[in-house]
Amino acid sequence: MTAALAATTPITLTGESLAGFAYVSVISMFVGFIPWYAGLARGGIARAGQTQLTQPLLTLVWAWGLMGERFGASTVVAALAVLVCVAITQRART
Repeated sequence: MTAALAATTPITLTGESLAGFAYVSVISMFVGFIPWYAGLARGGIARAGQTQLTQPLLTLVWAWGLMGERFGASTVVAALAVLVCVAITQRART
């Protein structure tokens, strides 16, 4: 899909597109990943990496709080199921 759109859509550099690229390049990569990998190193990859699985629930919370999104019961149940699985794996002993 990306290749087809790239071949049929003209490339237009705008202030918004360059700002988005700069954000992804600088903020997302450096300001986000450096602390994330430092945290993984301190907490252990196997254990600390499980916290990333809370992202579906956090996405719902932020979308509801910031954008007023509405969700069906199945979406909320699925996000809570992921959160329960993360809690179980965090308490599991190896």
